Amino acid sequence: MRIHPIPFFAAAAALLFLAGCKELPEAPETLDELCAYVYEHHADEDPAALQAGLERLTEWLESHPEEALEGYTVDKPGEAVLDNLDGVDRTTEEMVGLAVTRISQHPIADTTHCLVMMDQSEIYTDTYDNYERSYIGDPQCFMDRECLRVDSQEHMEASFVLGVKSVSEAHNQYLWVELERGWAMVHRNWQMEPPEVNLGWLEVDEQIYLNILMPGEDGIWRVQAQWTVYAQDNDVPEDLAANMVVDFLVKCHDDLEAWLDDNDLP
Repeated sequence: MRIHPIPFFAAAAALLFLAGCKELPEAPETLDELCAYVYEHHADEDPAALQAGLERLTEWLESHPEEALEGYTVDKPGEAVLDNLDGVDRTTEEMVGLAVTRISQHPIADTTHCLVMMDQSEIYTDTYDNYERSYIGDPQCFMDRECLRVDSQEHMEASFVLGVKSVSEAHNQYLWVELERGWAMVHRNWQMEPPEVNLGWLEVDEQIYLNILMPGEDGIWRVQAQWTVYAQDNDVPEDLAANMVVDFLVKCHDDLEAWLDDNDLP
């Protein structure tokens, strides 16, 4: 189902924030399936399945250029995938997934530098009251592509409109993947615990996120997807929640693009 974004308080949506010769699964063909597929295969030791999924995703985006810039509902990853993230028993019941795509003219290396190396409060200045990050691995080795993976954990204290505040902890995994046109960067994360929110109707039980940067014909494709399980006692209208998430993902892209437009990297 395509989502047509409506203006809303976008910032508030951040609260919702091989062994042997095993045969590889065939990559699906549609955006709603591909986002979950990429999230699921992010941790594979053999990159073949992920490469196939990203190449198929590029084909879909470039054969649907106008549709690609809309917001879409997307399939959710399997529950076993979430359970294997960090050994915590998680649920995908009632999980809602949304995705948006955009095109950027900034090099993937520059955008990746902002996402991996920088204090995010310098980019998203109207969001973070406090931002702290610790790395698992060497981020400079990752930026030099001498290491293809690096992880980090984030502590985020954020303020939004109407006095809304949240405190959350996320685990991030960043990965370089080589495609026919060059290197892609694929980032996925998950909330380590449900975020603490001072507005009850926005509470969530689970949230995971996918961020893809990959070369295209006319620039760099950026695909963001977010999946959320709202707290069971919440009564959030489905259309409202969907449009809030879409607006927020678009804002994340626009804020980062604006920072890159106005600043030189060190």
